[in-house]
Parts: sequence; C-alpha cells; structure tokens
Amino acid sequence: MGRSSEEISYKGLSRDWRCTLQVKNAELAGAKGVILYSDPADYCASGTDPYPNGWNLPGGGAQRGNILNLNGAGDPLTPGYPAKEYTYRLDKASGVGLPKIPVHPIGYDDAESLLRNMGGYAPPHSSWKGNLNVSYNVGPGFAANYSTRKLKMHIHSNNEVRRIYNVIGIIRGAVEPDRYVILGGHRDSWVFGGIDPQSGAAVVHEIVRSFGKLKRKGWRPRRTVIFASWDAEEFGLFGSTEWAEENAKLLQARGVAYINADSSIEGNYTLRVDCTPLMYRLVYSLTKEIPSPDEGFEGKSLYESWYRKNPSREYKEVPRINKLGSGNDFEVFFQRLGIASGRARYSKNWNVEKYSSYPVYHSVYETYEIVEKFYDPTFKNHLTVAQVRGGLVFELANSAVLPFDCRDYASALSNYAHIIYNLSRNHEEELATYNVSFDALFSAVQNFTEVAASFHERLQQIDSNNPLAVRSMNDQLMFLERAFIDPLGLPGRPFYRHIIFAPSSHNKYAGESFPGIYDAMFDIESKVNQREAWKEVKRQISIAAFTVQAAAETLKEVG
Repeated sequence: MGRSSEEISYKGLSRDWRCTLQVKNAELAGAKGVILYSDPADYCASGTDPYPNGWNLPGGGAQRGNILNLNGAGDPLTPGYPAKEYTYRLDKASGVGLPKIPVHPIGYDDAESLLRNMGGYAPPHSSWKGNLNVSYNVGPGFAANYSTRKLKMHIHSNNEVRRIYNVIGIIRGAVEPDRYVILGGHRDSWVFGGIDPQSGAAVVHEIVRSFGKLKRKGWRPRRTVIFASWDAEEFGLFGSTEWAEENAKLLQARGVAYINADSSIEGNYTLRVDCTPLMYRLVYSLTKEIPSPDEGFEGKSLYESWYRKNPSREYKEVPRINKLGSGNDFEVFFQRLGIASGRARYSKNWNVEKYSSYPVYHSVYETYEIVEKFYDPTFKNHLTVAQVRGGLVFELANSAVLPFDCRDYASALSNYAHIIYNLSRNHEEELATYNVSFDALFSAVQNFTEVAASFHERLQQIDSNNPLAVRSMNDQLMFLERAFIDPLGLPGRPFYRHIIFAPSSHNKYAGESFPGIYDAMFDIESKVNQREAWKEVKRQISIAAFTVQAAAETLKEVG
C-alpha cells in the first residue's frame, strides 16, 4: 500500500472471531489494510518460557485464523443452502462477510519494530497497552523522525471453489432409528493442530472405537448415533454448516442432541462445559460417576474437583456451566436449527490465567510435542474428556426417557430475564419516558416455570411400558429447544435464530442471553434517534415474551 496501514493488535482479544470484528471495524473506519499480531500480554503466561522450552508463544509466532464475518451463513457464496454442484452461487462481490481489504498476521517481535516508532495520539486507556516495550501510540502515522516512512503490504490470496469432505459414520438405533444423537468434531487445522483439533479428533476416534466394540458384542443404541468428522471448520465452520443445511429437514424432525468434539484441552486445571440448560442435570449426574484426574482429588469424582475449582456464580452448590456461544461446529445445530447441544473440554483457571485461550493457538508451535510435554503428559485429561463426551452420547442415545430436564431451562430463563432487566435499569428515565416494560417477559417466564414443573411431575408418573406415552413425552422434550427458534432470526443476523441464546455481537465465542434485547440496548445512549432505539427494545422484549410463552405451550399435556 502507498500509505501506512492500520495496525490492529489481538491485544485484549483472542481467537478468530476477534480478528473478524477487528477487520470489519477497520474496514468501516476506512483502513487500507490490517496487520494483526498477538501481544505477549495476551499470549504469554508469566513465569513460562516460549516454546520449545515452555508453552508460551515465541516472538516470531503468528496466529492464523479466518476473517470472514459470516454470522452463521456457512459458505459465503451459498448462504442458507448447501454448497452442492447444482447450487446457485453468488459472485464474489456479493458473498457474505468477505473482507475488502488485505489482512496479514505477524509475530510480536516484528510488531514491536513497527509500534516502536508510531506517532500520533497516546492510547486512550491503559487496557490498550500490552507488554511490549513501546508507547502503544495509536497514530495516525509514524513519529516525527520517521514521518516519511511507508508500510507496504503484498498479499497474494487465491479465491477458488474447492471440494471438502465430511466423514460420517452411523450406528442405526434399535428402537427409535428415526431419532439422531450426533457427535461431531473437525479434523482440519491451521498447521499441525496439536491441540485444535487433533486433541479432539483423537477423542472422537476413541469413542467410535468404544461404540464399535459394544456393537460387535451385539449391542445397539436405542436411538441412531451419528459420528461426524467435519472438514473446513477453520475456514468458517463450512463442513458442519453445509452438511446441516443439506440435511436440515431431517435434523429438524429427528435431531435429539449434538455433542461437539473440538479441542479436548485448552489447559490442565479443571473441566469446562458449555451446554443448553436441558443438559445440566445430565452433565452433573454423569460427572459424579467419572473419577477426577486432578492431583489432590484421588478417589473423588470429576464433579467434586470441578465444583471445588469452578463453582457456579448463578446457582448454589453446583459447578459452573457456560452458555453456548459460537466459533465452533455446534453453531448451526444449536443457533440455527434448535437442536440441544453441548461441549466439554479440560481448561485453565480463567480467574487467574488471564492470557487468551492457550498461547500457541493456531500457530506453527501448536504441536503434538507441546501437548505431550506440557499440557497432558499422561493423557489423563484426554481420557476424562472422552468419558464425558462419550458418556453424554451414550446416555442421550440409550436412555428410554430422554435425560433432559425442562425445570433447569425455567431457572435459566428466570435468571436471564432478571439479568437483562437489571441491565435496563441503567436507563430508568428512558424506561419511563418511552413506556418500556418487562412485565410480559416476566409473566411468560413464570408461566413457563409452572408448566415445566407440571410436565416434570407427569414425566415421573409415565408408564415406561407404554411406548407411545414415552415417545410422546420424549418428543416434547426433544422439540423444546426448537420452540425457542424464530424463523426470522435476530436483527441483521438471520442465521442466528435462537431467541434465548446467541453469540454475542461483540464476542462470538461467548454466549449472550436474550440477545435481541441485549443488542438493542447495547450502547443505546449513543443512538441519534432515542425514540426509535427504544421502540426496538420494546419490539425485542415482545418477541422474547412470545417465544417463551409459545415454548411453554409445547410442554402442556397433549389432548
């Protein structure tokens, strides 16, 4: 480029979605190009050496990642439809989320040589500063002695349509072959992928092998189990999304649950689980049966060590379970199709270890050796994750009555409604001026709570010898997640259709509750037309209230 490009750090951020948002915002601000780097403040743990002597990111390490702003669209040329040979494709200029400026990642050593001579304004806040020995000035341009300096970017990108391959294995259910439980994880990687995805792909192989051994002994699951190895996840969740688009009608009618199986580890401190509230009780029950691999917890359950190390902030005396966001292959199943989903892996102590994800993420240094030497030398945590993921699939596929508990959804809805309401109280004057009320939402949540309790009571009295009665109530449980899907999607994000959960517009790896309301209120004080802005808040509250009430109706007694 003829002039200095904007240089945006991963500072304070991490992982692919952040690259996407940074590039999008830079493009909107008029940047000619973007250079991304991983600041040691976010990719180096204190007291640890860079690889190969430790597990920190070396100064020359560049983090790869895709920068497509897809918002769940899948292939940018075939949004909403499977990318088959016969499919109509948009031209590149019309493709979804494709960047229009060049982007390139570099290591923090190279970034330091550029940032050292930056001129212009000082950083507006201390959070803009990292751990390099530079001022972190934000420009524009270089300092006086270097004011004539130019930075050129030579980027060579190949745009082409390529064939990708998903590998699918199926064990047909013995009793309900038309009900599907899916275990899926991707196998493509940036460079070696020692953690992402191969630590997860290895677990998938072991679970498949275990189910195969059972099958050879004559066992079949009650429901059909589908094992999936997704391709092209790193390019934008393409493998899983295109497969789900191709099979959407079947999955909406028959999908019971999806268990994601990407990286099995991102640390070695304790278990981390993200899942729908329907699975809370199942996860807690299962982890009480699995031995903890943690030092100091010999002879104790995984549940005990998990609870001790990461107790819930929302519920008493249980381990913490996170909301599902995005950035992985469960996205299309949960956010678009409304299939109950969950994921589990071994993680770090997020309260203490503030660096982003794991330091060598998506770099050439993410190798098998770093896993074997530093993260999980005996692979005991891999085994534990395999037991959790495999156990979830087994129980979901084999239990006569689906191990979902709608009462936990009721508790979650109540909690989320209070959170979003409390957030709105930062604008008491506007709530009064524009007559904004959350009464309808709270009423719907209360109705859902009462109906869920009644449903659970009936479920305890079900005649297990009556297959039609069992099937009927199982279907009510299976379709509950679907009831939270809005066919119109969220504003500006039509492929994110779940009204209760969505990837945050500002952090796609994190889940947001009542995302329509949250996004409508985000930074609302800066909106030019306050009346219209608060009208949108009211509209989103009404959509949420209707959806919760409609979901409650699906749990009522049939007939």
